[in-house]
Amino acid sequence: MNLVPALYSWSLMAGVIAFGAFLLIHRVMKPVDLDQHQGFLDAMLSIVGTLVSILLGLLVAASLDHYRTLEQNVDAEAATVVNVFRLSGGLPQQFGEEVRQLCIQYCDQVIHDEWPAMAKGDQSNKLLLTSATLARTVVTFSPTTNGETNIHSALLSSLEQLSSCRRQRLLATHDPWKKQLLPVLIMCTIIVLTFAFLYGRKGAILHGAVICLVAIALGANLALMELLNNPFSGDWSIQPNAFEYNVELLQRFRSTPELRKFAQP
Repeated sequence: MNLVPALYSWSLMAGVIAFGAFLLIHRVMKPVDLDQHQGFLDAMLSIVGTLVSILLGLLVAASLDHYRTLEQNVDAEAATVVNVFRLSGGLPQQFGEEVRQLCIQYCDQVIHDEWPAMAKGDQSNKLLLTSATLARTVVTFSPTTNGETNIHSALLSSLEQLSSCRRQRLLATHDPWKKQLLPVLIMCTIIVLTFAFLYGRKGAILHGAVICLVAIALGANLALMELLNNPFSGDWSIQPNAFEYNVELLQRFRSTPELRKFAQP
């Protein structure tokens, strides 16, 4: 994690850039006759400010909802692996042991291989192979009793959910809409600040301070969206805590005699 969180870095950088632009404009731009134009400027700034604030509010809310959905999706994926592990206890010993080993291997590779890869917008080929092996192992199993048939059906449903959760997680690393919206938001931010530059030819220090505060608020919103729309990298990246807990829990099931009986037929 960075020494200075990205949210504060973006905010302070926006304030410094806006204040520097204000000083430059204050020197080169001719004074605006506010007595003549203030009514028009007030109306336009009110319209633009309202539109930008509504747009930012909706996008930040949508980004936060998407971020929370991904967190829930990761937890559901980890819970599904545990469910597969437990269901395998009702099947023949050799088959069940193979499935349980693949479940532990799946969680370990999510932590050490796929999570670092997702931070770069990629995926783990090792985990892809493990997932395919787990699916093939379950799909090719032939139940011999009604109980095994019921457990086999539940395993197939769990594997379908596991594949869906992983797919949603990987798709989130290639979401194009954040790249398409960021230029629009930056353009809107520049428009709002441009209107703010036109006010207050007297009291330049106060005027510059107010513009700096406005820029910090806008920069914080842009940084917040950037962090929320990069859920597997950056300061606010979602961590594989659920899978780390899985590895500890599943290893405990296999190594503790009192718990091992719950993972065996």
